[in-house]
Amino acid sequence: MKKIIIGGLLVMSGSVLAGENKPFVMIDSNSEKDSLASEYIGANVTVGVKTANKVEYSVKAGISSKSTSKDDTISNNVEFKLKKSFDVGMFFLPYVSVRLGEKLNYNTTHFTHYALDAGAKIPLTNGLSLDIGTRYRNAFDSAENYKSMRYHAMVLYDVDQHNTVGLRYARSFSDVSDYEERKSWRVHYQRNY
Repeated sequence: MKKIIIGGLLVMSGSVLAGENKPFVMIDSNSEKDSLASEYIGANVTVGVKTANKVEYSVKAGISSKSTSKDDTISNNVEFKLKKSFDVGMFFLPYVSVRLGEKLNYNTTHFTHYALDAGAKIPLTNGLSLDIGTRYRNAFDSAENYKSMRYHAMVLYDVDQHNTVGLRYARSFSDVSDYEERKSWRVHYQRNY
């Protein structure tokens, strides 16, 4: 986990020093329910930088609490993301990203995971846009049942050039774990500098 954090911070710090870059901070909160009717509540803080050539580097830290009738569990996650958006001369902006993270479970076990994302941001009106996309996620250790495919739709509103709010609905599917089959809602706020 230390290698992930240090590597991510080194790449981000090099990008910040490299010219016309825009740092940002994002906070979000989400509510999820899996196919076994377990509920999860989570919160994340993301710090990152967007470069002039539409590359984004970020580090996210989060906490999630699972509540069932039997017990409550808390897990943490740290994740580094590299995202690239493409100006294809169309009305939408497609993107791809790769993420590398470390999941820390309530019982002190942990494992490293990765995710691949693809999607598009579609402007709707002045300041309002729709982000649709998919994510494949899995653990490097096949013993961890973390494999899932997620689809999402998110409405984003630019309050002004520095502030953006969003609401996302997502649905995850998994052929290895009922816990990873989820429906979720997420609200977020992003401050761009």
